Amino acid sequence: MQWLKSLLGLRDDHTDLFLPVPPNPAQDALAAIDDLSRAMKNHHGAVETCSALGNLYRMRGELDRAIQMRSSLLARPDLGREDQARIWFELGRDYSRAGILDRAHEALRQCREIGGDHPALELELALLHSKGGDFLAASRQYRKMGHAPQAAHYLVRAATSREPADPGLIAEARDVYPASPEAWLEGIMHRIRRDDWDEVITHLDQGLGAVGPHLGFVLLDPLLDHEDPAEPARAILPASSLDALLAVIDRHPPELSSLHSAGCLLRAHGRVEEAKTWQEKALLLNPAFWPSRLELLTMSLPEQRMTQVFTLQLDFLLRRAREAKRFVCGRCGLKRGQIFFCCPKCMSWHSITLRQLLSDEAS
Repeated sequence: MQWLKSLLGLRDDHTDLFLPVPPNPAQDALAAIDDLSRAMKNHHGAVETCSALGNLYRMRGELDRAIQMRSSLLARPDLGREDQARIWFELGRDYSRAGILDRAHEALRQCREIGGDHPALELELALLHSKGGDFLAASRQYRKMGHAPQAAHYLVRAATSREPADPGLIAEARDVYPASPEAWLEGIMHRIRRDDWDEVITHLDQGLGAVGPHLGFVLLDPLLDHEDPAEPARAILPASSLDALLAVIDRHPPELSSLHSAGCLLRAHGRVEEAKTWQEKALLLNPAFWPSRLELLTMSLPEQRMTQVFTLQLDFLLRRAREAKRFVCGRCGLKRGQIFFCCPKCMSWHSITLRQLLSDEAS
């Protein structure tokens, strides 16, 4: 037996035999499908078993098989109303996942007609409206459910889907949810497009107080142009409005991203020494905040005496660092280069944060 242990890499105490095997979700799903298929044969196709099997098919992306199974269940004469409602609901979810939105609406309508309203159905209808681009209907649905942040979000989506954007809907979004970062951001963008910088500053001041310090960076982001991520951001805000903006930032509680944004704007307008001071203020709040360290390093380079080879290598590293995705979901860690309001991975709302650590780029 010793040769077998050696070949398998086992120790004499046999502890390696009990090391956990990494889970394989695909194999688990296949095993569950096999078990449920056998259960169907043994229990003559119980509704619960068929429904669970359909859910597994949907989870694996086999939507045609899921739809076929639900449709065959609905044809059974012995089906109770509660089971009918549940199967219509799951069928609506199948069609929605498959992108067949008209059939999804019809299935959910049948579910409501048979089983009445319930929270899961209301949420699925809201998601379906948003997926189909009917943002006003999605907003109404979320408002009916008491979900003010989502209702405001889709009012803003409805406003910006029009040309020009509808300021009335944006104002309504702020009424529905006064802390809506989407509504305040679009209000700022509207004033930027009109080149009304006094109004931009006023609106920004109000918005920073409304959304709270954790989302203030969302409102400050349009003042800087990040079009070329490999280069330092350029200022959109004109130099004549810079001091007014700094006064606004000073009026609000000190916050990492606001201090950093102020430093970037000062650097973009050539006020380098002041820019360094603001970035150093940010590092007092978090010494590991890599965007401020990157800005300070960039501004200090002209003062350094370096060989040409070292300068080229450092420039390459700085460009790569600037290309790092700037935003991260505070719930699941998803990283993105652009602002998002609903995390596309974990579906949490307003969980976006400014990325503070320059770690891996896994997501």
